[in-house]
Amino acid sequence: MKNSENKKRKVRNTIILLLCFIAISNTSPVQFFTLDGYHYRNADSSFSYTEYPGKGLDFETGQTRWERFKKLNRQNPNKTLYRTFRINPLKFWEWWQFIAHNGRYRLPYITSAETAQP
Repeated sequence: MKNSENKKRKVRNTIILLLCFIAISNTSPVQFFTLDGYHYRNADSSFSYTEYPGKGLDFETGQTRWERFKKLNRQNPNKTLYRTFRINPLKFWEWWQFIAHNGRYRLPYITSAETAQP
């Protein structure tokens, strides 16, 4: 009976530790060191932007620059902004980013091979 209780306690403690680790890894101070830069571009690569959230170059700044680019380049037929990074749900340290900044993940995905390099 004691052996069974010890097993349950170990499993419970392991689950609690794992959940705490996931929660802590999704906090801002930790994400400053673990987040990758996010890259965006249009189909012909005439516009590109790299987002570095820890350096003030966030998604909203990229959206502002994209809108300004479209206004200044009305003749450019490539009016769709693409993300060039894959969504990887196994990166548990980015789960908060999936929720809080889902706009970046709703953009269509394009590979580097599919874009024309300038």
